[in-house]
Amino acid sequence: MRVLTSYPGVYINEYATPTFTIRANNTTVPIIGLTDWPTGPAQKINSFPDFISHADISDLDRYDMRAYFECGGAPCYVVSKNNFLSEAPKYNDINLLVTGRNNTLSSDIAALCEPGAGLFAILEQAPNEITDGNATNSLPETPFAAVYYPWLLAPWTNDWIPSSIVMAALYCVSDRTRGVWKAPANIALPAGYQPLYSVTDDLQGQYNSGKALNMIRKIGDRGVLVWGARTLEDSDDWRYISVRRLFNSAERDIQTALQTMVFEPNNQPTWEKVRSAINNYLYSLWRQGALTGATQQEAYFVNIGKGITMTDDDIAQGKMIVDVGMAVTRPAEFIILQFTQNVVPA
Repeated sequence: MRVLTSYPGVYINEYATPTFTIRANNTTVPIIGLTDWPTGPAQKINSFPDFISHADISDLDRYDMRAYFECGGAPCYVVSKNNFLSEAPKYNDINLLVTGRNNTLSSDIAALCEPGAGLFAILEQAPNEITDGNATNSLPETPFAAVYYPWLLAPWTNDWIPSSIVMAALYCVSDRTRGVWKAPANIALPAGYQPLYSVTDDLQGQYNSGKALNMIRKIGDRGVLVWGARTLEDSDDWRYISVRRLFNSAERDIQTALQTMVFEPNNQPTWEKVRSAINNYLYSLWRQGALTGATQQEAYFVNIGKGITMTDDDIAQGKMIVDVGMAVTRPAEFIILQFTQNVVPA
């Protein structure tokens, strides 16, 4: 705003300086491959009534999307299985790839989830019962995907529902109620949903390492629960779904925000803006329980600056380099109780 001057003196003019902040975006925007959906661009679907308002919907597609929304699914994209691989990369807000009944596409869909893409895939096994230890042989070894067993029965149809469809909905529920850093496991399915085949401790033990197969099983009187939280890579860094997805989310949020800093002066004031914005973003994650550590210094770090992350040559080449580290919480997968009988002498 321009100051109107009428006499000699010192005038004050205040400006609202735009701040550089990093916003946490939606962590669960799936794209679901449908069996009989028309070929063409993916379409955004906000609810089950929205879905069935489209003409010429097959029974299988209707069953899958009813299960998705009934189990807590959020707005998503749907696309024909024939166009999945070409359409999924076109939408910047999509971050979850759902195979559905198209288990033959699992390896190709997983290949879309390359480092830095911010994508995670829920792949699908064949619906048949597991009879040997080779059920995951055809699946890729990757930290960017998970797979579940078995398929499910819904209370309103005799057709089998793919586990990936229901799990996509439960990812939405978990992210919405707890956060992307909470493993989408130990969650009960809605009443009436049952696993197509029973799962025993021995069967789960066979697939709880390597390319893990996460089980959906009945646990006592608690109902049918998701009883697994592993990716298809058995490494200490990326074994758990929640760890990989939190990094995906943070990388996307920070990358999106930093787009506004491209072509800014590569100097100390800009570096401090970037450092402060990322620090505030990570502080929020830490306060919400996403990061482990008693202090901020233990939970995360943000390094940027000449002689710290950049050399004179880097700066001359227009490179601004930021090092970000996060100590991510991991799920308590094994709870071991140790009891000792304390005998008091008579």
